[in-house]
Amino acid sequence: MKKKRVRFCLIILIPVIVFDWMLLLRMEQYVSDKVTAAAGTAQLITREIQYFPIAVSTNAPLSFDFADSWMAERTYGGSRSHEGCDIITTEDVRGIYPVVSMTDGVIESIGWLQLGGYRIGIRSPGGIYYYYAHMESYAAGLAEGQDIRAGQFLGFVGDSGYGEEGTVGQFLVHLHIGIYVPDADGEDAAVNPYPYLEAVRETVIRAAYTNPEDSR
Repeated sequence: MKKKRVRFCLIILIPVIVFDWMLLLRMEQYVSDKVTAAAGTAQLITREIQYFPIAVSTNAPLSFDFADSWMAERTYGGSRSHEGCDIITTEDVRGIYPVVSMTDGVIESIGWLQLGGYRIGIRSPGGIYYYYAHMESYAAGLAEGQDIRAGQFLGFVGDSGYGEEGTVGQFLVHLHIGIYVPDADGEDAAVNPYPYLEAVRETVIRAAYTNPEDSR
């Protein structure tokens, strides 16, 4: 009886050990593929981003700053996570700070979103979607399907959003930047913009600022 029981145990245990080993190999390959894909995406984004998205003033002591707020809690419209990076302007005045395109690409979306306010979405040649939100206004003549060059003027930083079209004043003036990468199903998945913005912090377009309040 003892011998039969031992043989029985061997028959059960051997397939389980083989199964776990094969599963481990598949998991290792899956993780390796994911790491390779992530590294390739990071390199692509790094190559594509040529400029910081806010032009630096040549005639006024105006600046801006940003921090890593990736996945921070947001509550408007229900609890959610922050899929982007906010660049906060030192002057809480809309319509002063010029927004420029970080990359070459084509305007895929432009207009009002309840969360993003006046926004522009640019699809790069590499397929990455670069999202600029809460703008005050757009540069003249921008439209969906238009080719955009890195460094091109897009409009001004604002505080639009969180309501019906035209809503402002619900938060500080800032530029929200989002970066979205197509996944295996072709759906755009957000990645953290902070390290890419930090990498081009000093790679800027310089421009003379005009305060809209000065002309009133």
